[in-house]
Amino acid sequence: MRRLVHHAAAGVGFVAAVTMAAVVGLGSPAVETAAVAAPGLSVGVPASTPSAEPAVENAADRIAREAEETRSATRAQLVAASSQAAQRAAALDQQSRAIAEQRSKIKADQKAKLAAAAKAEAKAKAAAAKAKAEALAAAEAAAKAVNEQGYKPGTSDPREIARQILKNKFDYGDDQYSCFNNIIIRESNWSVTASNPSGAYGIPQAKPGSKMASAGSDWRTNPATQITWGIQYMKSRYGSPCAAWSFKRSHGWY
Repeated sequence: MRRLVHHAAAGVGFVAAVTMAAVVGLGSPAVETAAVAAPGLSVGVPASTPSAEPAVENAADRIAREAEETRSATRAQLVAASSQAAQRAAALDQQSRAIAEQRSKIKADQKAKLAAAAKAEAKAKAAAAKAKAEALAAAEAAAKAVNEQGYKPGTSDPREIARQILKNKFDYGDDQYSCFNNIIIRESNWSVTASNPSGAYGIPQAKPGSKMASAGSDWRTNPATQITWGIQYMKSRYGSPCAAWSFKRSHGWY
């Protein structure tokens, strides 16, 4: 009996000690050791605290998830950036092609304009050369006619015929023409058929009129023939038309 009491008391004291230890430090390794070490006792040991491993695993999962989300976001950004870069590249390529086409068109237009300008210039030069050649030919023909007859063909005014003959055949200027004109106005007033009872005839009033045949067989109707004869007469007899005019003013005739 005494032994049983003693063991009971010991058991009660051990339980109290374990309880106190649990209160002071739950989950302490010493308590757990004491509980295991007590032989023959079946003591209700408090349940151990929840392990920290699930919390650590949750944090790791969260970090992994966040990392994966970050990678997904980064991949999405890279894909978007790549798509934008591709769009910009396509736009730049299209713009480059448009610029190249525009430059090509401008060059083609410039080339066409230059070709047209060159063609027009060549045509203008050809026309100018032709006109120059025609003018030269006409001038040569007129010069030839002047050299032969002393005046340009087609001239009908006796005064202009006289001016040209004085210049082209006798190398006289306007001063000699003025003197010649003063004489002719007083002799015949430039009439080709003017006549005088004394037998004088024509523009210079040659006496007789047949004297003018030495200048041409058409002396009766051609003013150029009559004028040429009159200038030759004044030059041979007085030296020049002005000398003849000076004599006429002094004597009334020449």
